[in-house]
Amino acid sequence: MKAIQALIAGLALLASTIAPATRADDDVDGLDRVRKKGTIEFVVYRDFPPYSDDRSGSFTGVDIDMGTALAAALDLKASFRTFIPGDDLDDDLRNQLWRGTIVGGSVGDVMLHVGADPQYVARQDKVSIFGVYYREAIAVSFDPKRFGSYSTLDDLEGHKVGVELGSLADQYLTNYHGGAIAKSVHRFPTLDEAAKAYCQGKLDSAIAPKGELQGLMHDNGCPDRYAAPQPLVLQGIYHGAWELGIAVKKDSPKLRDALAMAMARLIESGELKAIYARHGMDYNAPGLR
Repeated sequence: MKAIQALIAGLALLASTIAPATRADDDVDGLDRVRKKGTIEFVVYRDFPPYSDDRSGSFTGVDIDMGTALAAALDLKASFRTFIPGDDLDDDLRNQLWRGTIVGGSVGDVMLHVGADPQYVARQDKVSIFGVYYREAIAVSFDPKRFGSYSTLDDLEGHKVGVELGSLADQYLTNYHGGAIAKSVHRFPTLDEAAKAYCQGKLDSAIAPKGELQGLMHDNGCPDRYAAPQPLVLQGIYHGAWELGIAVKKDSPKLRDALAMAMARLIESGELKAIYARHGMDYNAPGLR
């Protein structure tokens, strides 16, 4: 019993010593801080092509090009740090922007590719999510040679459909109409692997977020005949479309405003659309259904 009490006391002491990651100039707005060092650090998801990928030894992807353009608009250099996502977006924002991980504790200046659901944004007290720039949606692509016709998900029955294991597409297809097409679902550890199998003709169809799927189809050399990803309207409790923005710490309003203006210019000038095009992707403006 005493050992258990000692363990509990030790854990309580450890918890009391865990504090948010701090900087010597933590009371300074983030814009002043990045201008002083001349570099702005973006945190991006690891192994997440076509958005952010450093497996080749250098950073590539839409989010890398976008971060570089945002930094240039502020007359700064861009640096990047990748991270493995936590259990949810709350974990990612806490660990990468305002507190830091328990071990290693450093935080970045800006996080890209942040889900910007209005209700979620409104309840944030540690970060500002803003600069909404892209609308993503679950979409389907298929090989017309393997379908007599395609109009609804019911037409996928009897075909091989590739998805990422545990993804929204996996969950939805598995439960669609009581499992009517569950046997058609072929799961892969990553969407990149699913797209590769699809482009090699090992699958008849693939379902995933539209931008991600389209970019991976481009990277993996899918035949031109393959249907471009078409957004799906999901039914029931499933939310099949969402918008993306950027995030900074709540106490950096000058950095927030400067980045918001820079993002607006990227959109208005067509530069953001061109960035997506370089990676074989259509640019889907916020609010576009």
